[in-house]
Amino acid sequence: MKKDLGIKLGKSFEFRGEIYKVFIFLVFILLGSRMAYLQIVKKDKYNYLAQKNRVKLRKIDAERGNIYDSNGELIVTNTLGYRLVYLNQRNVSEDQLKEMAEATGYAQEYLQRRVKYGEIVPYTRENILIDDLELTLAHKLMEKIGDYPYLEVQSYSKRKYIHDSLAAHTIGYVKKITEKEYETLKEQGYSPRDIVGKTGIEKVYDLQMKGKPGYDYIEVNALNRAQKIEKNKDPVPGYNLHLSVDMRLQEYMEKIFEEQNLSGSIIALEAQTGKVLTMVSYPTYSLTTFSSKISQEEWDEITNDSRKPLTNKSISGEYPPGSVFKPFSAFAFFNNGLDPKTKIYDNGVYSIGKWSWRAWKKGGHGTVDFEKSIVESVNPYYYRYADQFGLEPIIDVAGSFGYGKLSQIDVFGERSGILPNEKWKRARFKQSWFKGDTIILSIGQGYLLSTPMQVAVSYMGLANRGKAYVPHVVDYMENGKEKIDIEPKVLYETNYPSWYYDALNQALINTVEKNNGTTKALRTKGLVIGAKSGSSQNSRFDETHALVAGYFPADKQPEIVFTVLLEGAGGGGSVAGGVAKKFVDKYLEYYNEEIK
Repeated sequence: MKKDLGIKLGKSFEFRGEIYKVFIFLVFILLGSRMAYLQIVKKDKYNYLAQKNRVKLRKIDAERGNIYDSNGELIVTNTLGYRLVYLNQRNVSEDQLKEMAEATGYAQEYLQRRVKYGEIVPYTRENILIDDLELTLAHKLMEKIGDYPYLEVQSYSKRKYIHDSLAAHTIGYVKKITEKEYETLKEQGYSPRDIVGKTGIEKVYDLQMKGKPGYDYIEVNALNRAQKIEKNKDPVPGYNLHLSVDMRLQEYMEKIFEEQNLSGSIIALEAQTGKVLTMVSYPTYSLTTFSSKISQEEWDEITNDSRKPLTNKSISGEYPPGSVFKPFSAFAFFNNGLDPKTKIYDNGVYSIGKWSWRAWKKGGHGTVDFEKSIVESVNPYYYRYADQFGLEPIIDVAGSFGYGKLSQIDVFGERSGILPNEKWKRARFKQSWFKGDTIILSIGQGYLLSTPMQVAVSYMGLANRGKAYVPHVVDYMENGKEKIDIEPKVLYETNYPSWYYDALNQALINTVEKNNGTTKALRTKGLVIGAKSGSSQNSRFDETHALVAGYFPADKQPEIVFTVLLEGAGGGGSVAGGVAKKFVDKYLEYYNEEIK
């Protein structure tokens, strides 16, 4: 029998029950509101997130644009490359490492490091084991790939340099993007796996040539593994580049450098446009090697070569210009009132107190006016007037013709040389500027440094009587639908009197045509050439650098400007002039009708 405890439920208990009911009701209201908010108000957002978790994007690289020379010859294109992919992410057994080492010829330690630290492709989870397989190894592995279920050989688009080392410094090479490059370029649509231009026009025009990538939309499961491709967007190929460079001339001149064991540069430009016809930097190097794997032995051989084959001597090599600089010193003297017909007597030496500077010709050149100073390259003529008029007039004229400034050529790696003054020397050496510094600068020596391209651009200004154009190797770009021409762009314009150019042009012509001229090696039947030779002292070679610069035809509007620099070759007029003569003859063989 149930015992009555005598306890009665009062109003207080009933009140608490009502509060509990209200609380439960409010909880359901809040949950319902939240569900309504998520399902109605935030419907699009969470649908997007769910779709994003279900569908991933896989980038499809665009076909990189081809490169053609001025005659339409294909010089750079794309071919199939192969990579070896490991399919088990970071997990690998000793037996697998041994099998892979035997199959590939790579050391087990190397393969183990690649498995552990190699790049894993998002969503497909493929571990890139060997990024650039040799063709024979790729084919061998593909034949036996069934024996290795954890490996896969994949193909990809790889750069193919048809002439390999020809015009290597101008063309440049491509390689995988670095972390630093990616941080700089990611806002332009680059990805961490992109192949990018590292040097030359491959770098300068990288964005235009790379095209726009496509995408596969891949459905993945809960483990983030690819299941199927739902849809895709096709990539857009990059622009093709058409160069102004004639690879026939380029190949011919590089062969001259090779046969004569020369190191240096030759440049030829169209005077009226700035188009580059040929730009040799020799010795050269293999673009194929640098765009793929390079062994330590190959790297050591190139970097230990005293001729510095990786330096683009045409735009990055900085040298004293020597006597090819004298026309600009002469313009400075004219600006300060010197009459080109004024004669001085040269006994072979110019002295200030205990200091003396000598002529290259023992005993001197006798009576000398401006024209003879160019024709015979009379140093004391320039010593005298540099001492009389000072540094600033020379620096002003040289700067107006492009010295000390970039030419803005569309090839990566240009340097600006040095156009020194008192402030520069004080900052660099903590020394004052002396008269002797001015005297030797007037003949293109001392602290003055220029690139062969700067010399070419300065002579373009002489050929055009005060106007020069930005040099460029790309003539136009096209993608099959659109064509973009690279229009001539003025680099500088000067305003010197026409008689300056009249006097200089005749002197440059006579330097070639007269028997006492230092560039008579350039004499060519039926063609009038104006040119100046030079030789410059340097600390790297026993012999002087040999230079020549000029233009033709010099008896009417010049069409071609050329510059030759040969490192440590000695004798500018005979050696550099001889190389320039070979260029002129070959040019006439191809373009004689245009000159006529």
